[in-house]
Amino acid sequence: MFKKDGKLFGKISIIDILAIVAVVVLALGVYLRFSGQEKVQVSSGEPLECVMKVENIREYTVEALKKGGAVFDKDSKEYIGEITGVTSEQGTTSLLMNDGTYREVPTENRYNAYVTIAFSGKVSDNGYYTNTNQQIAVGSSINLNAKFAQCESKVYSVKRQGE
Repeated sequence: MFKKDGKLFGKISIIDILAIVAVVVLALGVYLRFSGQEKVQVSSGEPLECVMKVENIREYTVEALKKGGAVFDKDSKEYIGEITGVTSEQGTTSLLMNDGTYREVPTENRYNAYVTIAFSGKVSDNGYYTNTNQQIAVGSSINLNAKFAQCESKVYSVKRQGE
């Protein structure tokens, strides 16, 4: 099989065979790394809901949010979901007192709104995601763009619908 010059059948050298084996092993390694065979459990298309907290807005904006409709991320222009409910409470401001402590005091004509948004998304070990792969995580900021209002909000809670 091997000739004196180290070639198999007189045409392929041992170095050629080692190079081919190296390329095959490298290709197999890349496939295994990026094939998505991770152990992270992901479900998609689940009905989810999140509550966004919008702080110190006018009554007009609260009423505009109550009209409902589709909600988009103002920055990425991606669809998030539909407004299904809005509750509000008196807005507050933190005041620094003379003794160095802070005190929450009501802010006149300002309200905090809790906007419930229903969306279809994915749940994984790493969190909640919209179907467009935007992560919805408690404490993160999202600039909401609804049909009748635009405002900055923080994610207050996220859960599966019905939980």
